[in-house]
Amino acid sequence: MKTSEHIDLFSSETQEDWFPTYKELRNEFPIYQIPGSKIFVLTRYEDVMHVLRHPDRFINGYATTRHPSSQKIYEEKGFPKQSVLGTNPPVHKLYRNMVDSHFNIEGSVKWSDQITDLANNLIDNFCADGEVEFLSSFALPLPAMMITVILGLPLDDFEQLKKWSAAWVLPFSGPLSEEKENWVAEQGVEFQNYILEHVHERRQNPREDVISHLTQETFGDERPLTDSEIVRIIDHLYIGGNETTTFALTSGLWILLREEGLYEKVFNNRDLVEPFIEEVLRLESPTQGLYRETTQDEKFHGVEIPKGSTIHIRYAAANRDERIFENPEQVDLERKNLKRHMAFSLGEHHCPGSGLSRTEQRLAWDVILNRLPELSLNEERNDYKHMPGLVLRSLNELHVKFKPSEPISK
Repeated sequence: MKTSEHIDLFSSETQEDWFPTYKELRNEFPIYQIPGSKIFVLTRYEDVMHVLRHPDRFINGYATTRHPSSQKIYEEKGFPKQSVLGTNPPVHKLYRNMVDSHFNIEGSVKWSDQITDLANNLIDNFCADGEVEFLSSFALPLPAMMITVILGLPLDDFEQLKKWSAAWVLPFSGPLSEEKENWVAEQGVEFQNYILEHVHERRQNPREDVISHLTQETFGDERPLTDSEIVRIIDHLYIGGNETTTFALTSGLWILLREEGLYEKVFNNRDLVEPFIEEVLRLESPTQGLYRETTQDEKFHGVEIPKGSTIHIRYAAANRDERIFENPEQVDLERKNLKRHMAFSLGEHHCPGSGLSRTEQRLAWDVILNRLPELSLNEERNDYKHMPGLVLRSLNELHVKFKPSEPISK
C-alpha cells in the first residue's frame, strides 16, 4: 500500500514545482492530512467545489496570526486582523454588496483609460533600454498604483504602501517566528491607522473613491459602517487588489514567451488575449489555496474529518485536475471550459477584485504587445525561481528583452 510519508508541502523543492505533487495527491491521496496537524488538504476539483458550495458547513475562520502576542498587538494598537469581507453567511453578502460594484467587470470599465495611461507611462520608463526586470518595473506598480487610486489613498505614499503590502502577505510564506510575526503585526497596525486617518478625512470631505463611498454606506439599512469595519475592508481590498494581479501578469509573460509559437499567435490575434488570461490563471494560479473550517463532522473518500478541523482547498491543484480539464498541463486557447477554473475561487467567497484584475490584465497585455516588439526571455539573467510559501505563487523576478523604442509621452 502506497503511503504519503514522503510528501512535504513545506519543502522548498515541492513549493518550487507544485504540480507533480498535486498530481500525486489527486490520484493517490485526494484527502491528505498534514502530519502533526488538524489540516486536511483537498486537491480534486469536485471536492473543492463541494466545499465552496456549502459555506455553512465549511466556514472562514483560519487565522494567519498564530502567536498570542501578535494578536495582542492588533487588539491594543489597531483593529482585529480578520476582514469583515471574510465573514460568513448571511452577513457576508451585506458587506460584499457594498464593494462588488466597484470591482466587477462593469465597475472596472470606468478605469480603463487610467489603466491604459499608467501602463504606457510605466513602459515609457524602460522602453529605450531594450531589457527590463518585468515584475518590479511593470507587473507590481500597475495594479498596486491603480488600487491606491481607486480606494482613495494618495500615490505620494506609494513606496510606504508597498512595504505594508509586502509585510501583509508575509505570513502566507509559511509559519513565522514569534518575533517576525510581531513585526508583521506592527506593520499591520501602522497600515490600519494610516487608513483610519483617511476614513476620518473622507467622512468630512467625501470624494469619488471607495473610502468615501464606505463612509456613506449603511450596514443592512440599519446603521453606518464603523471605523473598524471600513479600515478592515480597505485593508483587505488593498492587498487583494494588487498582489494577485502582479503574480498573474508575471506568470503570464513567462508562459507567453516560453511556449513555442504562443507569443506570435497572441500578437497576431488580439482576440486570443482574453482566453490567454484565463489559461494563465488556471495554470499558474496566484492563490494556490485557502482555508475553511468544518462546522460538523465530514467525510471525503472514506476519510473522516472531525468537526472543527481545518480544510485547505487547493485551487491550483483543482485547476489541473484531469477529470475536468483535458490535457491540463497545456495552454489551450480554445478550451471549452475555459472559465471553469478556480483561480479567483467560486461561489459566495469568490475574490471581489476578480473583475478589476481581468480588466487590468486585458488592457496591460494590449499595451505590452503594442509597445515592446520582439519580446523574448533574457535567459542569461533568469533562474525562474518562485517565492516560497504555501498559499501564494509568483516568480521572484522575470527579465525580458525587446527591441528598444522611444517613449510616447510628451
